[in-house]
Amino acid sequence: MAYDKTSANPEFNVRRSQLLTPFGIGALMDINNQSVMVADSEYWNSNKCEKVHDIRLETEMNANGFIEPPMKESEEIIGVRFPSWYFSPYDRYLKPLSKWRESVVAQGIPSRVNIFDKQPYDPRHKGTELVPVRVICACKNGHAQEFPWLEWPHTNTSFDEFKDHKIKLESVAQTGSIADLIVSCETCGKKRSLGGVFDENQFSEKLEELGIQCKGQYKWKKSDDGEGCSEGVHLRVLLKNANNFFFPNISSSVNIPFKQNKLIEAVQCATDYISLQKSLRSISREEGINKLNRDKKVQNLIDYIAEELMQDSAAVKNAVSLYFFEQSTSESTGDVMDYRRPEFEVLTGKEDFDKESERLKIKIFDQNELDESPFNQFISKITLVHQLEVVSALRSYSRIESTDSELMRERALEGEESKGGVNEVSLKRKDGYYVGMRSLGEGIFFSLDPKQVSYWLKKVKDQSVYNRIVAKEKNVRFDDELSYIKPDYYLLHTLSHLLIRELNMSSGYSSSALKERIYYSNSQGEEMYGVLIYTSSSDSEGTLGGLVKQGVPERFFALLSSALEKAQWCSFDPVCIESDSQGRDSLNASACHACSLISETSCEKMNAFLDRGVLIGTLNNPELGFFTEVVKESNL
Repeated sequence: MAYDKTSANPEFNVRRSQLLTPFGIGALMDINNQSVMVADSEYWNSNKCEKVHDIRLETEMNANGFIEPPMKESEEIIGVRFPSWYFSPYDRYLKPLSKWRESVVAQGIPSRVNIFDKQPYDPRHKGTELVPVRVICACKNGHAQEFPWLEWPHTNTSFDEFKDHKIKLESVAQTGSIADLIVSCETCGKKRSLGGVFDENQFSEKLEELGIQCKGQYKWKKSDDGEGCSEGVHLRVLLKNANNFFFPNISSSVNIPFKQNKLIEAVQCATDYISLQKSLRSISREEGINKLNRDKKVQNLIDYIAEELMQDSAAVKNAVSLYFFEQSTSESTGDVMDYRRPEFEVLTGKEDFDKESERLKIKIFDQNELDESPFNQFISKITLVHQLEVVSALRSYSRIESTDSELMRERALEGEESKGGVNEVSLKRKDGYYVGMRSLGEGIFFSLDPKQVSYWLKKVKDQSVYNRIVAKEKNVRFDDELSYIKPDYYLLHTLSHLLIRELNMSSGYSSSALKERIYYSNSQGEEMYGVLIYTSSSDSEGTLGGLVKQGVPERFFALLSSALEKAQWCSFDPVCIESDSQGRDSLNASACHACSLISETSCEKMNAFLDRGVLIGTLNNPELGFFTEVVKESNL
């Protein structure tokens, strides 16, 4: 079916940004009380979708660019009805939607078929809307399929014997559990409860008994004939609105306008760039250089682009050659912090950028320019980010469990097993693009003085605050997270949260509107201790400036002082401040909803890796906090 925003109930309208998360490709959403899976972006009319480019992110992800979801109200987003089994509340009859539709078609009234397609109903009782079943199946390879409703009550029976039987989904309404639901066959009288379907081992045994296994179908793909799946009978039963059905993996980038990229960025905006890209895409370096030098079509396209940009053809040709055939991801680790280092260098003034570009407007305050404040010894830079552009790309998804990968690109390709037995399913399009969104915004960046952090680390080494964080290494489920089980990361991340909570009160933006971007590295000589707190909007005008004004040094230090004052006492103290294990996988220490947690959409780490103790000390050791001495002197 097609999702048309003009005909959908306003209650179910979806913003374009939501088509990355939570309703990305492969996710389920409810539209007019129907369950729909967002289908492949290959269905979209690419000519009507805006293309977005970020040179660094494209190189890192080996992508040709990013395509935004359709913008106009009349544009359609294609969805696939899933699950396709519906029951009638009138008498609990259960069958595929196609069978219900056949009954409507048999009535011979075309208008009723049109009504049914928009809002399925029971043709025997026209006022009764059909209801999609709540139970579906999925596997760790990212596949999804229907629960075996027809086979469920028919054990030890061949499919040909019961394929035309009529079944019901009845409820005994005794315990309120899944065991109350019973699949009964009206034809042969057999019945079976759904009790135990959420037990993975028990359900796998039942599937083996029924001769059913994963069909290798994704459902959302434009061409999805099914493929072999290594999971076999190890399907998991999920509720269709369960959180673990869809885990999106999104890579984001602050689109820095570097001077060396200025020409190729202009080329990407040229009218004939798409044609040039098609000619040079997916070919070897040697073949590409040969095409640039000898292919008449390619040479003409370069001439047209050069003329449009009023540039020399040789310069355009050189920029195209460098972009397509010289840049490589082979030396890149794919690590998110390595990727962010150029952003950190620009925001701290160590690297220059194209100041004529509208994508980034910043004002940097060095440590010697900061106002007289007891806190300025800890802050090495404050940067007011008046304008920034953020590009977010939906690179993949997983089911059942999150991969929680820190990589900027897919951890594993389709069908290739990744660590922990969970696979990321790539959402890269055939044309080399990913679905992405460009948003404009503003923010405040600050960095801690590495010398002060180093001094503090030596001070707390082997002390209680230090040891309780390092001990959390045993709680980590993903290897990527090990690099964050460090006291200095907890320091940076917790400080970011406290400032966001304070900014919610002073900037005019809600808690979910502000986001953090952490710049962290403790490598000797290459330290990064930076935080960018920003807000962004997909609106062409960006945001209104209420946040960046709070970054003026005088106001920033007032915010920091207020945040640290509130951090000294939590309404759940002394339980919170004395706690060594809170939050997901016990990765937090002295941090709870009353003092340190923020909206999960605002936090990069889903509210993990937090501890107030690293900032203001603990009850038994108040002297171990990073800001303890200043807090004492200021009588906060």
